[in-house]
Amino acid sequence: MGTAEKVWSGIGVALFGLVGVSAMTPSSSATTPLAVSTSTESPVRSTVTVTDVISGDTVRAGDQVIRVLGISSCDPSTPGGAEAKQMAEALLGGREITVRTQPGLDRDASGRLLRSIDLAYGGDYGHFMVAYPHTGPDASNGVDRQTVAGLREDDGNGRTCG
Repeated sequence: MGTAEKVWSGIGVALFGLVGVSAMTPSSSATTPLAVSTSTESPVRSTVTVTDVISGDTVRAGDQVIRVLGISSCDPSTPGGAEAKQMAEALLGGREITVRTQPGLDRDASGRLLRSIDLAYGGDYGHFMVAYPHTGPDASNGVDRQTVAGLREDDGNGRTCG
């Protein structure tokens, strides 16, 4: 799928989420503990329920704060950050989501869990978000080069918080 197709597909998912899906509630409010991988094995997938959206790149699931691997959204106090947070709330807020570990990574320096997020309707949340100016690729926290390269390929606009 080309970059333009991904962007249009992402816009469709966002609109669908804003219009209809936001009224739906997850079937379970329980939060499954997140699995942690410290080896070079395949990523571990876990299902959690988002209880709070902190920013476009950080959510809370119960008592655990999750920082999305490979992206950096603008601070919520900026116009771009407010837009990123609003989009994250429409896509993730109150929903059951699947998170993936990256082998060898667990937490950042602030103690937040480092995970990728799979969107309910397919695709990776990070790749979806970098298509918008409020979010850009972020190589910090030890995310693998291949992930960052893919995010940079999908980021046609750079990050603008203004």
